[in-house]
Amino acid sequence: MKTPYLVLRIEDEADLKYEIQKKQDEFLDVYSLYLRSRVSWIRDEVKLKAYELHLLDPSFSFQAD
Repeated sequence: MKTPYLVLRIEDEADLKYEIQKKQDEFLDVYSLYLRSRVSWIRDEVKLKAYELHLLDPSFSFQAD
């Protein structure tokens, strides 16, 4: 598996807040899909989105089941 890269250009706090909100939305979309399907590759996507969100917001944490 290739290591994913997260490249963002954040110029100010408003940009950071926008990117965090966008990642939160992506995470919730994928997580809700996983809860409905319980497909393992979707669970992996949930973990990836959680990791990306944690990079932007270190206070975010997620415990996968």
